[in-house]
Amino acid sequence: MSEPVSPRCSAGRLLAGSVLVALVWCGLLPRLLTLGPVHRHVALMEERGVDPSAMYYTELERLPLRPAWVDDVLILWPSSIRGFCPHGKSAAR
Repeated sequence: MSEPVSPRCSAGRLLAGSVLVALVWCGLLPRLLTLGPVHRHVALMEERGVDPSAMYYTELERLPLRPAWVDDVLILWPSSIRGFCPHGKSAAR
Protein backbone atom coordinates (compact mmCIF):
# COMPACT_ATOMS: atom_id res chain seq x y z
CA MET A 1 0.00 0.00 0.00
CA SER A 2 1.38 3.40 -0.90
CA GLU A 3 1.85 6.21 1.57
CA PRO A 4 -0.57 9.17 1.46
CA VAL A 5 0.62 12.22 -0.45
CA SER A 6 1.46 15.15 1.80
CA PRO A 7 -0.41 18.46 1.31
CA ARG A 8 2.90 20.14 0.53
CA CYS A 9 3.58 17.67 -2.29
CA SER A 10 0.04 18.14 -3.62
CA ALA A 11 0.49 21.92 -3.61
CA GLY A 12 3.76 21.50 -5.50
CA ARG A 13 2.09 19.35 -8.13
CA LEU A 14 -0.74 21.85 -8.48
CA LEU A 15 1.75 24.69 -8.87
CA ALA A 16 3.81 22.76 -11.44
CA GLY A 17 0.66 21.88 -13.41
CA SER A 18 -0.54 25.48 -13.31
CA VAL A 19 2.83 26.75 -14.54
CA LEU A 20 2.80 24.20 -17.36
CA VAL A 21 -0.70 25.23 -18.47
CA ALA A 22 0.29 28.92 -18.30
CA LEU A 23 3.40 28.29 -20.43
CA VAL A 24 1.41 26.44 -23.07
CA TRP A 25 -1.45 28.97 -23.04
CA CYS A 26 0.68 32.13 -22.99
CA GLY A 27 3.75 30.89 -24.83
CA LEU A 28 3.20 27.93 -27.12
CA LEU A 29 -0.29 28.70 -28.46
CA PRO A 30 0.46 32.33 -29.45
CA ARG A 31 3.67 31.09 -31.10
CA LEU A 32 1.62 28.72 -33.27
CA LEU A 33 -0.01 31.76 -34.90
CA THR A 34 3.32 32.65 -36.50
CA LEU A 35 3.77 29.24 -38.16
CA GLY A 36 3.03 28.92 -41.87
CA PRO A 37 -0.23 26.95 -42.15
CA VAL A 38 -1.88 28.53 -39.11
CA HIS A 39 -0.75 32.02 -40.10
CA ARG A 40 -2.09 31.55 -43.64
CA HIS A 41 -5.42 30.26 -42.34
CA VAL A 42 -5.87 33.18 -39.94
CA ALA A 43 -4.88 35.66 -42.68
CA LEU A 44 -7.39 34.11 -45.08
CA MET A 45 -10.16 34.27 -42.49
CA GLU A 46 -9.36 37.92 -41.68
CA GLU A 47 -9.26 38.73 -45.41
CA ARG A 48 -12.78 37.29 -45.74
CA GLY A 49 -13.95 39.25 -42.71
CA VAL A 50 -14.28 36.23 -40.42
CA ASP A 51 -13.02 36.60 -36.87
CA PRO A 52 -11.03 33.35 -36.38
CA SER A 53 -11.47 33.52 -32.62
CA ALA A 54 -15.27 33.51 -33.00
CA MET A 55 -15.52 31.01 -35.84
CA TYR A 56 -17.95 28.14 -35.41
CA TYR A 57 -17.75 24.81 -37.18
CA THR A 58 -20.91 25.66 -39.08
CA GLU A 59 -19.02 28.50 -40.81
CA LEU A 60 -16.50 26.08 -42.30
CA GLU A 61 -16.93 24.52 -45.70
CA ARG A 62 -18.22 20.96 -45.45
CA LEU A 63 -15.40 18.47 -45.62
CA PRO A 64 -15.86 14.92 -46.86
CA LEU A 65 -16.05 12.41 -44.03
CA ARG A 66 -13.31 10.35 -45.62
CA PRO A 67 -11.65 10.09 -49.03
CA ALA A 68 -13.45 7.95 -51.61
CA TRP A 69 -10.55 5.48 -51.87
CA VAL A 70 -11.03 4.52 -48.21
CA ASP A 71 -14.39 2.91 -49.03
CA ASP A 72 -12.61 0.62 -51.51
CA VAL A 73 -9.96 -0.43 -49.00
CA LEU A 74 -11.70 -0.36 -45.63
CA ILE A 75 -14.10 -3.11 -44.59
CA LEU A 76 -16.30 -1.73 -41.81
CA TRP A 77 -18.34 -4.84 -41.01
CA PRO A 78 -16.58 -7.96 -42.23
CA SER A 79 -19.66 -10.18 -42.06
CA SER A 80 -17.95 -12.66 -44.33
CA ILE A 81 -15.62 -13.65 -41.48
CA ARG A 82 -16.90 -16.89 -39.98
CA GLY A 83 -18.15 -16.47 -36.45
CA PHE A 84 -17.97 -12.68 -36.50
CA CYS A 85 -20.89 -10.86 -34.95
CA PRO A 86 -20.78 -7.03 -34.77
CA HIS A 87 -22.86 -6.91 -31.57
CA GLY A 88 -20.43 -8.93 -29.46
CA LYS A 89 -22.60 -12.07 -29.31
CA SER A 90 -21.20 -15.29 -30.58
CA ALA A 91 -22.57 -16.25 -33.98
CA ALA A 92 -24.69 -19.37 -34.25
CA ARG A 93 -23.00 -22.16 -36.11
